[in-house]
Amino acid sequence: MKNALYYISLFFVVFHTNVMAQKPSYHDITYYSKVFGGEKTFRIYLPQKYDSTTKRYPVIYFFHGWGGRYFKDPSANIAHEKLGKLAEKHQVILVMWDGNMEETEPRPYNVGNHADMKYKIQMKDYFPELISHIDSSFPTIPDRNNRGIIGFSMGGFMASYLAGKYPDKVSAVVSFTGSAEFFVGYPDNYTLYPVRYTLDNLRDLAFYLHNRDNCPMAGLNEEVYQAAVWNEMDNFQYQKVPGEHSIDKPGETEVFESAISYLVEQFNKPKPTKPKWSHYDLYPEFKVWDYTVQSNKSEPGFLYLRNVSKSGFGFYTYRWLPHGSAIKNCKAAIITAPCYKPNFQYQITIVHSNTGVIKRLLQESDKVGRLHFSLPGDGCEVGIEEASANPAFSIVGYRLNGNEKYLKINEQNELRVQLLNRTQYIPANKKIKIELSCSDSTVRVLNPVDEIELGKESIILASNTFKVICTKKPPSNGSPARLNMKIKISFEDSSNEDSFTLPVWFDVPYFEKTLIITERNDTVSKNKIISPGNRIKMQQDGHLLKLYTEDPFVDFNEEKVFAEVIPAYWPDGLSLSSQVKIAEDCPNGHEIEFLAYYETKTYNPIFRQRHWGKVKIVVKE
Repeated sequence: MKNALYYISLFFVVFHTNVMAQKPSYHDITYYSKVFGGEKTFRIYLPQKYDSTTKRYPVIYFFHGWGGRYFKDPSANIAHEKLGKLAEKHQVILVMWDGNMEETEPRPYNVGNHADMKYKIQMKDYFPELISHIDSSFPTIPDRNNRGIIGFSMGGFMASYLAGKYPDKVSAVVSFTGSAEFFVGYPDNYTLYPVRYTLDNLRDLAFYLHNRDNCPMAGLNEEVYQAAVWNEMDNFQYQKVPGEHSIDKPGETEVFESAISYLVEQFNKPKPTKPKWSHYDLYPEFKVWDYTVQSNKSEPGFLYLRNVSKSGFGFYTYRWLPHGSAIKNCKAAIITAPCYKPNFQYQITIVHSNTGVIKRLLQESDKVGRLHFSLPGDGCEVGIEEASANPAFSIVGYRLNGNEKYLKINEQNELRVQLLNRTQYIPANKKIKIELSCSDSTVRVLNPVDEIELGKESIILASNTFKVICTKKPPSNGSPARLNMKIKISFEDSSNEDSFTLPVWFDVPYFEKTLIITERNDTVSKNKIISPGNRIKMQQDGHLLKLYTEDPFVDFNEEKVFAEVIPAYWPDGLSLSSQVKIAEDCPNGHEIEFLAYYETKTYNPIFRQRHWGKVKIVVKE
C-alpha cells in the first residue's frame, strides 16, 4: 500500500512538473488600437515573479520581417519557446509587435516600393501608442535609456527608421540583415528613406548592424556600414558573419541573445546625449527632443533640423536624399524646447543660406521658455544670442575656387568656409582658430590651420583660403560619393565642431553612345544636340543616368528624380535617375558637361554597382 501511494504521489509530481514545463513563457495580449481602428495583438515575455515585486524592467521591442507576425518569423529562425528564459536571465520585458496591415497581406509596415504603398495607417503613429500601452500596463522603466529595438529584415529597416524618428524614446537599436531603404508614407505622398543617408537621426543611439555574407542584402548593408564610417559614427558597431538571411540556426537563441546582451549593456551604461543633434523627417509635422515642427509640406521629401542646440539651429528641406534641391514654397513653424528664460527678449540672427541675406530681430520667449519661429524651407541658419554663453559657430556655406561647386581631382583647390557666430559672444580684436580636416585618406589639406581676427560686429566670418588636394575615385557602390569635411573652431578655452559635404568632380572617361531623351517631343537624340528649354533624360547601355553639373544653364531646382527597381533576387535597392531642364536663355552653341552614373545589381547577394562617366551636350536652336 505504501509503495502504491508512493508511485501515485510520484506520478502527480512528474505530471505537475511536465505541465508547468509546458506552460507558455509568454502572454498574447489583444487591445484596442486607435491608430489601426481595431484590435491589435502583441506577444510579451516577462521575467518570473514580475507581478509579485516592486521591481521595474527595461523593455526590448522585436520587429519581425516579411511574412512575420507577433507569433512567428519563419526566415529569422526564432525559437519563441526559449525567449522567456532570455527575458528572465537578462531581467527584461520582451515585446513582439505585429506589423501586419491586414490579414490577407503578408507584407508588413506599409513600406516598400511604389506598388506597396497602400495604406493610410502609419507605423510611426502605432509605435508610440504601443509604447504608451506597454508602459501603462506592465512594470517597465518608462524612459529612453531603458528602451531598445531589435529588428530583422524588413523589421531591421523599421528598427533603424523608428529609432531614428524617436531618438528621445529609444536609446539603442539592433538591425539583423535589415533592409537598407524603402519608401515610407501615404499612398499619395511617400518618400524614399535611405538608412545610409539618415544616420544623423541615430547619432544619440547605440546602433548595432549585424550582416551576413550570403544574405541577399549583404551588399546593401555593406553600404550602410561604409556610410557610418564616412559619418564617423562613434556609437556604431558592425559585424559581418557567414550565413544566410536569418538570425539563428533552427532551435537556437545564441545570436538573438547577443542582441539582448548588447541592448542590456547600453541600458546599464547609458551614454550622455550629445550637445547638439540633427534630424531628418519625411512627414509635414513632427516632434523630437521637445521641438515641434509644423509645415505645409505636401510632396515627397525631407525636413531637416541641423545642429540643434541652445545657441540655435539650421532648417533645410530636401526633395530627396542625398543632396536634393529644396522643396518649393515650403514653410515651417518651429517651436523650440523650453530651454530659455521665460518672457525674456533674445537677439535672433537668421542667415538665408542661398541668398546670404541676414536678418536680425528681437524675440521674446513664451511663458515656459520656448522660442517660436516661422522659416522658409530653402535653407537658413538661426543664431540665438546669450550674453553668458560660450562662442558657438555653424557653417553657412563655402566658396570653392572662386564660385565653383565641385572639388576638382588631382588639382590644388582653394576653399574658404563661411561661419555664423550664433551667440555673438566674442570680444573684438580677439582671434579664433579654424582647423579643417577630412577622414578620407585621399584628401590632403596643405594648410589645415587658420586664424582670423574678429571685428566688433562679427556675425558672418570667412576663413582664409585652405588649399585642398584630392585623389578620390568614385565609389563603385551606393556609399557616399561626397567628402565629409570637418571644421573645428577654437576660442580661448572653448571649441566646437561642425561639418559640411563637398561634392567631387571625378576624373572619369566620357560615356560612349549615350542617348538623350527629350520631354518636349519625346525624341531620342544621338548627336547630343539639344534645344534650349528642353527637359532631358540620358540613357547609357539601356540604363537611365543620375546627372550632376555646375553649369549655370541647368536649373537643378527643376530636376526630377525617378526611383526604379533593378531586378534581382529581392526588389531591394532602388536606383535613381534624373530629368533636368536646359534654361530657356541658354546661349546658342553652349556646351554643357555632366558627371553621371547608372547602376546595375548582382542577383544574389545583391550588390549595387555604379558605373561612372561624363557626357557633353551642345545646346542649339
